[in-house]
Amino acid sequence: MPADGSPLDAFPASPRASDAALHQHEMLAAFAELAILSEDIDRLLQEACDYVRRAVGADIVLLYRQSADRRSVEVRAGAGVAPSLIGGSITRRDEQSLESRLLRDGEPVIVPDVADEPRLETRGLLRRFDQRGLALIPLRDGPGTPMLGLLHISTREPRDFSAEFAFLRIYASLVAASMLRIDALRRRRDEQAARERSEWQLRLVLEGIPQLVWCAEPGAQWRWMGPQWTEVTGRDPDSSLGRGWLDAVHPEDAVAVEEAWGAADARGIFEVECRIWHQHDGTYRWYQGRALPTAVELGEPTWVGTFTDVEDLRALEARQAVLVAELQHRTRNLLAVVEGIALQTMAAASSPEAFEASFHDRLQALARAQRLLSGSEKLTLRHLLETERDALGTADRESLITLDGPDVLLPSTMVQTLALVIHELATNSRKHGVIARGAGRIAIRWQVNASGEEPLLDLCWEETGDWTAPATDSRRGFGRELIERALPFQLGASSDYRIVAGAVTCRLHVPLGGAA
Repeated sequence: MPADGSPLDAFPASPRASDAALHQHEMLAAFAELAILSEDIDRLLQEACDYVRRAVGADIVLLYRQSADRRSVEVRAGAGVAPSLIGGSITRRDEQSLESRLLRDGEPVIVPDVADEPRLETRGLLRRFDQRGLALIPLRDGPGTPMLGLLHISTREPRDFSAEFAFLRIYASLVAASMLRIDALRRRRDEQAARERSEWQLRLVLEGIPQLVWCAEPGAQWRWMGPQWTEVTGRDPDSSLGRGWLDAVHPEDAVAVEEAWGAADARGIFEVECRIWHQHDGTYRWYQGRALPTAVELGEPTWVGTFTDVEDLRALEARQAVLVAELQHRTRNLLAVVEGIALQTMAAASSPEAFEASFHDRLQALARAQRLLSGSEKLTLRHLLETERDALGTADRESLITLDGPDVLLPSTMVQTLALVIHELATNSRKHGVIARGAGRIAIRWQVNASGEEPLLDLCWEETGDWTAPATDSRRGFGRELIERALPFQLGASSDYRIVAGAVTCRLHVPLGGAA
């Protein structure tokens, strides 16, 4: 008995057999009206069980739905049983059982007394509920239609359902037709929901990606463009359809775009780089255009493509080219410096061992300069001097060597040569001067002279101690060559280098350009 006050309440069971046929026809008509209007498959199947139970005066009615693999049936609805039975499934194990033959051949089964029929696979279930009379009616919408399941009608007393056979066949056919209709309706709704979800996802992608998305017919005839086009170019969609979109392309790139379209059919791809008007910047920006034709059975293909902003990428590529060229230039210069150091050191060395030691020290100074150049921070003169002072390794180096001067940013072109000059001065001191004796003082002072056309770095190395004047030597060492010849040539600098008894003085005047 339905609990929701369904139309079934208007049809009480008829106590007189003479009224049975009329009663069944009325129930059939009422269920047909419900079946036509219902879209809820669970409610429909439950009503189907309740209606037929009332129509034929059965004790139990069960509606089984056959599984897709046809190996089991599920109890989808029932009347006269506990709700816990609904949803259970029964696996078919005997292909020769009456239930299996019904589902295979579609022939109804009427058993007046189940006690006399051993071929029933559900015989145990019937005994459990004390059922004796049984009718099993196939659920199908006429010959040749899918077998959906079966309708189980049973009574506690033995009963021959032959008198109700015609009604039950029609009723089962109506139930099956309703099931198919609701299944089809549900599939259509699921398909519609899937299409809408797919369209929503596609729209989300097309409207959310940063590229300018568009579709075109052959000949650059645009038929659709995403909202990004209007957002970027400021052109409304109507004026951009057809070949109107070309008005946003830089005039100097129009020929390249036309040539790319002309070659697209043969190549199977449209590719071009061109400038497109960008309303936010008020200028043209570089874009990369790419499109592919859609596969078509007949007619012309539709080209689906994008324009991707590559303005920043092109700027990075140009910057990279400059950096590569600068790296190559620096590498050539560095190799030339190493070669020069090697030749000068070899010329001044008295033995291979002396060459190895001097060459190693000078390469280390060069390496320190390169490490400073590779840093991300701008390099100051004080930083360079502190690095060379620390490289001496002398315990009291900070008391022996004092630094005094303002912060001065060094151009990268100056660092390498200046580092070698400081290294040579320190090397001479380590061999003959203050650092070698551990007594005396080295004062390094500097200032920027901005009185001329360009600022000059005035750097003074002043070393005072107790030693005799060096003997006159016709040979010029690497350090002196570097100070008196390389500095003027490489940096446009001037120098004054003097060695006397107890004092070494080196004054440098180096143009800074805009670095100070």
